[in-house]
Amino acid sequence: MKRISMKGKTVEEAVAGALKVLGLEREKIEYRVVSEGKGAVLGVFGGEDAEVEVREKVLPAELANEVLQEILNRMGLMAVSEIVESADDNVTLNVKGEDLGQIIGKDGATINSLQIILTTIVSRDFAERKRITVDAGGYRARRIESLEKMAKEVAEEVVSTKTEKVLPPLSASDRRIIHMALVDTPDIQTFSRGEGTERRLVIAPK
Repeated sequence: MKRISMKGKTVEEAVAGALKVLGLEREKIEYRVVSEGKGAVLGVFGGEDAEVEVREKVLPAELANEVLQEILNRMGLMAVSEIVESADDNVTLNVKGEDLGQIIGKDGATINSLQIILTTIVSRDFAERKRITVDAGGYRARRIESLEKMAKEVAEEVVSTKTEKVLPPLSASDRRIIHMALVDTPDIQTFSRGEGTERRLVIAPK
């Protein structure tokens, strides 16, 4: 994504200068006024140029993909990011390469952190909430399958012993997967207990 800061005697002059440097048409950019500048006293003293930040217009998916690829490059990983889904508020990216284990991390810690970073950057850039999902080598599908299997096994134990079970620490998205897997299971209820890093999902008899 092309981006530049430019000064000029007026905002319009600064924007025009940026367009020339970037080689883009007006409809292909968006800009933010940093300073509107001020005229010089008697046309000579105390003047200040206007300043703008101009960037090429991009879609949320394009920005997310560009940022993720830059992160992968800076991590020194042999991996490439690609756009899988590009809805306005819901973007899915997939990573291909040789270092997928490092990208995923233990129990998905690294890939989940990447999602949080990308969601924060893109949401802030577009001034509205965007949901960014990052996958690598089919990890998300395998994770869902693993969590659903665990949920059913624990539910069977709870029904058999009539004793609640507190699951190990899980991310909010993982807790939701388990909850949805058991939502229609007879004689079982799920709820969260605790706050912050101590928040746990509980599977209990009704």
